[in-house]
Amino acid sequence: MKHKLHILTLAISVIISFSLITNVLFAGSGDKLEKPEKDVPTIQKDEKLTKPGRDQVKESEEVVSTEREKLQKPRKEEFQQSNPIEEKQVATTGQGLELTTVSFYEIFPVFYKYYDENPLGTAVIHNWENSPATDVEVTLFIRHYMDIPKICQTPKRLEGDEKVEIDITALFNNNVLEITEGTKAAAEIVITYRQNGKLLENKYSETIRIFDRNAITWDDDRKAAAFVTAKDPAVLRFSKNVIGLTRDKGSRAINQNFQMAMALHEALSLYGMSYIVDPTTPYVEFSTDTQAVDFLQFPKQTLEYKAGDCDDLSILYSALLESVGIETSFITIPGHILMAFEVDLNTEEAKKRFSQHDDLIFRDEKVWIPVEVTEIGDGFLKAWDIGAQEWREASMQEKEGFYPMHISWNLYEPVGLPGDAQSITLPNSDKLISVYLSELIKYIDREIYPQKMEIEKNIAKHGESVKLVNKLGVLYARYGKNEEAEIEFNKALDINSNYMPALMNLGNIYYLKNDM
Repeated sequence: MKHKLHILTLAISVIISFSLITNVLFAGSGDKLEKPEKDVPTIQKDEKLTKPGRDQVKESEEVVSTEREKLQKPRKEEFQQSNPIEEKQVATTGQGLELTTVSFYEIFPVFYKYYDENPLGTAVIHNWENSPATDVEVTLFIRHYMDIPKICQTPKRLEGDEKVEIDITALFNNNVLEITEGTKAAAEIVITYRQNGKLLENKYSETIRIFDRNAITWDDDRKAAAFVTAKDPAVLRFSKNVIGLTRDKGSRAINQNFQMAMALHEALSLYGMSYIVDPTTPYVEFSTDTQAVDFLQFPKQTLEYKAGDCDDLSILYSALLESVGIETSFITIPGHILMAFEVDLNTEEAKKRFSQHDDLIFRDEKVWIPVEVTEIGDGFLKAWDIGAQEWREASMQEKEGFYPMHISWNLYEPVGLPGDAQSITLPNSDKLISVYLSELIKYIDREIYPQKMEIEKNIAKHGESVKLVNKLGVLYARYGKNEEAEIEFNKALDINSNYMPALMNLGNIYYLKNDM
């Protein structure tokens, strides 16, 4: 156009320098258009075991012993454990080292990794003799659900007439995740020890209850993190395909985490996902009863069913975002759960990028966007608006809970649901791109409008100042509306053809258009 020759004459060196970098600075703005981010022990025969007497023993059958393990102390204080089902008295003979009481907690398959270092029950052992018991070892074995006996952390020596309470731990295998209905199983507890020069053994069989794989209690809201399986093949297939289709269609000026979250939200809507309250286990009721057993869906299941409660949809959406590298967090408010995702900006940067600061969560030096995923059919922006409103109302009453996923995973590791996923038909590519861009443009217009009105108000008050007109052009360019930006930069140069910021900015627009 008419200012192009002037631009080439005065700013050629600047244009060349811009061709060497990707982030393009629009003069007079202080902001950059950002480049999109790229993405068992050896078993050996030992001495003979004998059935213990009071001060004498009788030789018995041969048994095996194992290498002693060094076990970490269970982190009981970190876990909101369910109450024991019942403390059971064990029949005793009053001889040797015996189990006197045992109690098991309710066992939930989704936490099977947790029980390796943390208790699923407790037991009291009593040395009835006057002489000490040494080399004490207590093991637990549950057939089919464990591969080998688990050695529980136990004092190696008990003095005469000493009692001690120990934690019972278990190293479960993946078979527990095949339990679709609650079941009972036999748990074998074995005590081996030395006393009066003899190696002795006592065996006990107890019945334990194991819930189904989808069971959970809400005594600790962080527990839901175990269901957020970001590495599940079905989750990865959905998220990677959606992001692959939409990543290059958005604006370089808008936060990439924000755009990916928007794309995945719109993809779920187009996929046919819907919010349905579970009439048998509604979160609003079960969240207030910490001992009630709720049913949560794994992300793979929710993708198959195309429906879920507030907890199921929050789990699915969090898993999808985590699978593409976006950190998430659960938010709890009275009778409800939602989620938030992290935008990977510091507070200062976020306040520049987002005009509605009240719709953001500033917490622990990170910036989060809350999303009400149950609004899956009404667009990402509405889901954000409602999530932000819910957060503000709950936090004003100090009734909010905020549980970052990565911190929760330290205690409740995610577990993969075994079995192949059902066939998932992804949304139509063209429709997905169209819906995503429509929502993105709606967001851009919402961000630009109040700022545009403020600039135009100043222009009306002070006249068409070259600085104000250039500022309006920078606003358009920041959000990728380059045609509107070009018009404003040309207007600025009509006012002052030598105004260097407008020349440079117009040159940047031509560079982005490959029109030099």
